[in-house]
Amino acid sequence: METQKKGIGALNWTLLLVIGFSAQIAWVIENNWFANFLYSDFGAQLGVVTAMTICSATATTFSALFFGTLSDRIGSRKRLITWGSILWGIFTIAFGMTHYLRDSIYNDVMLIGVTIVAADTIMSFFGSMANDAGYNAWYADMMDDSNSGQIGAVAATLPVLGTLVGTLVGGMIVNGLATKENPQAGYIAFFTIAGAVTILVGIASMFLLKDSPKLRPVKDGSFWHQFASTFNFKRFVSNKELALVFLTLCIFFIGYNCYFIHIMNWMNYTLGFKDPSLILGIPLVLAMLISVPFIKVINNKRVPDVAAFATALSIVGCLFIYFVVGALKGSLDTENALSPANWSCFVGIILVGVGYVVFMQSMTVWMKRLYPEEHRGQFEGIRILFFVFFPMIAGPLLADPICRLFGEKVYQVVDNGNLVFVTAQQATEMGYDISSIAEGYLPVNELFIAAAVVTVLALIPMSKAAKLYKARNGR
Repeated sequence: METQKKGIGALNWTLLLVIGFSAQIAWVIENNWFANFLYSDFGAQLGVVTAMTICSATATTFSALFFGTLSDRIGSRKRLITWGSILWGIFTIAFGMTHYLRDSIYNDVMLIGVTIVAADTIMSFFGSMANDAGYNAWYADMMDDSNSGQIGAVAATLPVLGTLVGTLVGGMIVNGLATKENPQAGYIAFFTIAGAVTILVGIASMFLLKDSPKLRPVKDGSFWHQFASTFNFKRFVSNKELALVFLTLCIFFIGYNCYFIHIMNWMNYTLGFKDPSLILGIPLVLAMLISVPFIKVINNKRVPDVAAFATALSIVGCLFIYFVVGALKGSLDTENALSPANWSCFVGIILVGVGYVVFMQSMTVWMKRLYPEEHRGQFEGIRILFFVFFPMIAGPLLADPICRLFGEKVYQVVDNGNLVFVTAQQATEMGYDISSIAEGYLPVNELFIAAAVVTVLALIPMSKAAKLYKARNGR
């Protein structure tokens, strides 16, 4: 029995990796490439990116709460993972198809917003059904004291691995298949491939995945009564440690979403890199390797120490990017990503990358070990409120005025067959009538200083939660 307790089986480990990895690729496409696609295809529509992020977060949260409750009531995560993945893949492909509406809606910001936001919102709804309400609750069912560090490390590493592969492979496809006649051909191919893989994972889950034998249906009155109980504030705060952990998660990711949703466009258009995928990808490989030794520390019940270290590292990374990368912007080699002149970009991404991975690694274990066993699906929905909903509303709403305050209006024009962003004066000098071009804003370096300031605040609830953790574990 002890041996069975410590092992989740080769098949479950494989599914944990494959399902989680494919899901992260899909999330990377939404979080990074959708905004990049929007800028490339429809112009620097900062307001549309903000609206897209907020609506996506709302759909994700409702889906996680709804299907999390449903998952607990029917006693199954498998059905959510299977059908959610299939629908998720279909709508990922559909997002790329919005390109074919370009000629009819270009420069109409309202139509662009409605079209792009609707496509992203539907995709996010089914993505959350599969990943947040299904997959995350499924692996939480398998966690115990003997494997939480390992499973937590995998759960924290997969988003980084997904970002790495999604960035590198996405860059190769997006840039490699682009043509002068259709610069967006690579985006469409990338979204189609990723969507097809997600569909196949859903089909495979139908035959291979099994729910935890410990999982039982839990019904508390009607469905809507049980759904509404998620918002029972008194019951939630009664677990003070978990409430503080969720608050820490929320504040950290408000800072993170201040810059991360714009990072591809920041590197492409603000710094001017032709292909920044290696600058993002290589540091993330190092970040994953650096995070490995923390597994043992987490298993030794030092989760708060690891979380505090990761938070501090994220703050240092944001400050480094603002002060050092910002100061060296003029000396960067934007044609050759691997040039020694770009060392500051690599260091900055390594710092925030390690901070993110280790933070997620520690916080995943911390919060999931506090979930009540009979309501894990529902508590995944609560987690999404603090991990996605509040941060993905507050972060972009903070970023938007910062970009407008410190940035300059830009206009998308064609220069030697390439789509580029220029100032009003430059556009006029090139012979364009800017009154017929939708204006926009590029991400600014000040996003990182704002993120650092917000992230500092996460240390306040974390310190209070750490005291409860140490008292509970006799430390």
